[in-house]
Amino acid sequence: MSTEIQSEISVTSALHPATRLGYVHLTVASLERQLPFYTQVLGFKLHWREGAEVALGTETEVLLRLSEVPTARRVQHTSGMYHFAILYPSRKELARAIARLFALRYPNALTDHGVSKTTYLDDLEGNNIEMTIFFV
Repeated sequence: MSTEIQSEISVTSALHPATRLGYVHLTVASLERQLPFYTQVLGFKLHWREGAEVALGTETEVLLRLSEVPTARRVQHTSGMYHFAILYPSRKELARAIARLFALRYPNALTDHGVSKTTYLDDLEGNNIEMTIFFV
């Protein structure tokens, strides 16, 4: 890569601090199975439900949208979504979420990445979720 291109990239490649990623949109086979998982196990709030679609998130923001397609099936060993991450605002909030998983005996894998504390788990259809807090 030329020095001119490298200089341009280093100047223009940083995202503005106010940049946000929108909600995650998943296709699921069963809303009836998935909705209790996301609301009761993970603690998401139901914002709305219209037919085969729901929006979930915090009290004030939609973070996840689920669309039901009954014939949808997860295909193993193919490219696609690796996982999506839920970034908690503090260690205390992540600890509360993990405590709920332990109380429910829901399988998860605690991990210390050095710069973050994380646990990984699968929803009821095998979508992998990372629950995390980064250290600043």
